[in-house]
Amino acid sequence: MFRKWSLLIGGAALVLAMLNFFVNRTSEDTVLAKMILEQAKSGSTEIELSTLTDFDLEKAAVYGPYTTVGVIEESLNVKFKGSTLGIDYREDIFLLVFAKGNHAIKTVKLARKVGDYYEKNGTLTPENDVLIVN
Repeated sequence: MFRKWSLLIGGAALVLAMLNFFVNRTSEDTVLAKMILEQAKSGSTEIELSTLTDFDLEKAAVYGPYTTVGVIEESLNVKFKGSTLGIDYREDIFLLVFAKGNHAIKTVKLARKVGDYYEKNGTLTPENDVLIVN
């Protein structure tokens, strides 16, 4: 009887751990990255994200090389689950992070060989969605 309860509790704990791992994970948007890079390569220095996204932009920010997860979480006031694509040790990319509520939901890897990326006026929002390419 004890063994059955142990297996049941262990199985439930495993399911909860798996759900916690997959829920609210940040995903990489390679399609959006390609669209932004195409505009930057064509000479655009200001890119309105609302014209490229198919989701509601709540808030977002761009992070440069060597940015840590802690900096991302603190500046956007979010929990970050997922890959930062190595930005904390790479100098060849910028990372655009989109957040909804208190979770980072999407990342976009931006190649630095095209330029450096910045927000026009602080954190990106629906009213302030211009990404600067320098």
